[in-house]
Amino acid sequence: MSFDEENWTTRTKTTTSRAGDQALGLSRGGGSSTIDEKEVVVDDRFNYALLIVLYTLQGIPMGLSASIPFLLQEKIGKLAASAAASTMATAAGAATSSSVASIQASSYHANAIFALCSWPFSLKLLWAPIVDAIYFKRLGRRKSWLVPIQLLAGALLWGGANFVEEELGLGHLSSSGGGEMNVKGVTLYFFALYFLMATQDIAVDGWALTMLSKANRGKGPMCNSIGQNIGYFLSFVGFLAMNDVEASETLWRPLLRLPSNPTKGLVSLQGFLKFMGATMLVTTLGVAIWKRELPPVSTTTGNGVFNQVQHNDDDDAELDAAELGLKETYHRLWAVCQLPSVRLLFLILVTYRLPTALSDNVKFLKAVELGMSKSTTALLSPTVILPLGILVPIAAHHIWHKEGPLRQFLTAYQWRVTVIPLLDILMLHMITKSQNHHGGLFWLAILASTAGQAICNSLQFNAQMIFFASRVDPAIGGTYMTLLNTAANLGGTWPSSAVMGFLGYLTKMRQDSCGTSNDGPAIGVITNSNSGGFFCATDPYFYLQAIFSALGIAWIIYFSPKLKRLAALPDDMWRTHLLDGQDGGTPDTTGTTTVGMRKKFDGDKVDLGDLEDGDLKVNAPIARGGSKNNSNNNNNNSKQA
Repeated sequence: MSFDEENWTTRTKTTTSRAGDQALGLSRGGGSSTIDEKEVVVDDRFNYALLIVLYTLQGIPMGLSASIPFLLQEKIGKLAASAAASTMATAAGAATSSSVASIQASSYHANAIFALCSWPFSLKLLWAPIVDAIYFKRLGRRKSWLVPIQLLAGALLWGGANFVEEELGLGHLSSSGGGEMNVKGVTLYFFALYFLMATQDIAVDGWALTMLSKANRGKGPMCNSIGQNIGYFLSFVGFLAMNDVEASETLWRPLLRLPSNPTKGLVSLQGFLKFMGATMLVTTLGVAIWKRELPPVSTTTGNGVFNQVQHNDDDDAELDAAELGLKETYHRLWAVCQLPSVRLLFLILVTYRLPTALSDNVKFLKAVELGMSKSTTALLSPTVILPLGILVPIAAHHIWHKEGPLRQFLTAYQWRVTVIPLLDILMLHMITKSQNHHGGLFWLAILASTAGQAICNSLQFNAQMIFFASRVDPAIGGTYMTLLNTAANLGGTWPSSAVMGFLGYLTKMRQDSCGTSNDGPAIGVITNSNSGGFFCATDPYFYLQAIFSALGIAWIIYFSPKLKRLAALPDDMWRTHLLDGQDGGTPDTTGTTTVGMRKKFDGDKVDLGDLEDGDLKVNAPIARGGSKNNSNNNNNNSKQA
């Protein structure tokens, strides 16, 4: 969240807490003091760097898991090539051709199974309250989980390296394509890694709310975006680029003056897993030793300059939440789930990724299937995806600063479901038609598709995280943020397995019904397309893309007004106010009931349907401890990035 100069000069902060008085140098609490926020200068540069490092560690398993589908595709391609060679050498051509079709379809089924490994990020809400409520005070609320979790993840990366390579049968890739694959075992391994990283994400998201000063808290999502992109780049691009045999022989070994080895890449999956495990272990030990987690109270240095500014109502709520028990944390989480605004946001988050599932999960796998090398795919990330992932959030802050994050989100989504599918189809068409994969139009199509999707993805992710950070209730800061992120992750997880499984089924059905040939640039080219009409003549990917684009347009028409209404809601509509009283409905300082926001909506007759075109038609309840003027300021700030 950002504050303009006017807000800095006109708004003051009043505190009556003991922590606030101590922050001002008073001997005892209980006094009332006014602080001009413009005079408070906080240097959060070190905290920015630390958050980026922590989110980078989080991105490492994500990048490694993203490389596995390409290894599966390559492995299954070699199995299909081996079966095709067998077809040419035997009389049982029809039977073996059917076997080739089954092998190709199994690629999508294998990737559909492996996609399940990311589900912990969609289920972490189940144990997020445990992370918020149980900790060692001496170590710190967030470090109590962060340090052991990252040590376990590092040990798992190091210790499981041999297991993953053996279960995927990657040692046989350079041969005829033999070797068994245990996709389910590897899926369980990465499921465990994702479970650890999901727990780490809970702790880091909560720590970011108190590590950064109030004025800089909105920049936490930028650290998230940058860090995850760096981690993803290091473990996805770094591995694929150095594991590819062709790239190793033509680039890396000559560059490093290493002897030629045309059967193996420069780096194996086993070696890379061990290296990343060691990196995570060393970094975690550094954080454990040198970073001290401060309690959520204000402190001052010897010269009176604030070291950590936490003297407002939100941060007092975070301090109170640190003393909650597990039962109370779940109780508050349930209260959040009852908020009408949160329910509507859930519905949006779990549905918007379905129309983009092919572009998100299948596009590059289809490109590799059609002949594009995995080294080319890997090199797109450092040259296109990573720079855009870092630069786009910074540019978006200036472009959509006044219009707000949800306007940014919707604009990116409109491009994502209309223009990006056309660019994807053009890219796949050029891969199929281009013989040498070196022409200008070929690279233009690939860059346009990749850059377009990277820009839209980064814009949506950045807008999503900024909106979450600006609406989260610090009373259960980490758990609330996890709740919203869980819904967002679920929206991207369930379409992945469903779409790849369905595409594998359509591919197998098409090849069985229409017949296949082992001639041509790719195995499984349809031979009797005229007999099956459009279904046989067209790859299932393309007509599914058309269907999903139409579904995306329908989503925009239906949900666009609802997004505008969500953007117009004041901060008070996203908070339970359970800290103000108990279930009996004790009134707060504004005189409104505090049992939960559902009663607030009912009691004040505020409904999401009463909000149109970003304007409130009724007077909303005033935020706890604030004034009507401050409530209006919060509403205006919700429209800024």
